[in-house]
Amino acid sequence: MEDRLLTKYEVMETLKISRKHFEKLVTEENLPIIKITKNKRYMRLSDLNRYLNTKMMNKPQEITQEVEPENDFQWNNIWGK
Repeated sequence: MEDRLLTKYEVMETLKISRKHFEKLVTEENLPIIKITKNKRYMRLSDLNRYLNTKMMNKPQEITQEVEPENDFQWNNIWGK
C-alpha cells in the first residue's frame, strides 16, 4: 500500500480539531509533519496512524465472547409493580 500524504487540513478534519489545536500538537506534542513552506504542511498517513496508536488511551480489544441478556430478569421487580 502506498503511503499517502495528507494536507494539514485533511489531518485537522480527520482528528476533528481546530487549526490552533493542530499547531499545539505540532509544537508541544511533536506531531510528525513535513513542512514545505511556512504555510504548507503535510503528514504521512502512516505517521498519523503511528502517532494515534501511541496516544490512544483505550485501545480497542478483540471481542471474544458476546454477552446475552438473561431471560429470567423481570423489570416488574425494579419498579415495584
